[in-house]
Amino acid sequence: MADDILNQQDNIPKDATYATPYNVDLFLPKSKNFFTEYTRRILSLPEPVRNILMDSTTAEFIEENLGPSFGLDKEQKTDVTRIIRDVLLGDISINEMAAKISENLGIDPTISYQIQGMIVNELFGPAIEDIKKTQKNFPP
Repeated sequence: MADDILNQQDNIPKDATYATPYNVDLFLPKSKNFFTEYTRRILSLPEPVRNILMDSTTAEFIEENLGPSFGLDKEQKTDVTRIIRDVLLGDISINEMAAKISENLGIDPTISYQIQGMIVNELFGPAIEDIKKTQKNFPP
C-alpha cells in the first residue's frame, strides 16, 4: 500500500508545477520520522479521501478553477492546498476552513466562505461522508 502511494506520485509529470495536498510541503526539511508517520496517516484514510489528497485532478482544480475564480495568487493557492490537506487529514474542521482561508490568505470572510463552498461542493463531494468521519475529533 505504501508503494501505491509512492507510485501515484510518480505518475505526476516531472514538469508539473502544481502541488497536490499530499505533496505540498513534502520536500521541506522534516523531523527524522516525519515521512513514516505521514505515510501511516495517509494509509489510515478512506480511499476516496486519499484520492482527493493525492490525485493530480485536485491540484488542477485548485490551480485552474479555484485560483482563477477568486483571483488567487501562487502563494494563496499553495495556502489553500495546505488547508485542504489539513481538512482531509482531520487536523482542522471543515467548519473552520473558511476562517482559516480568510486568515491565511488575508481575504474577506465572505470570499473565504465562497471558496469553502466551492471546495466542499466541487472537490469534496464524492468523499464528503468519509471526510466527515475524519472530522470526528471536532464538535459538529
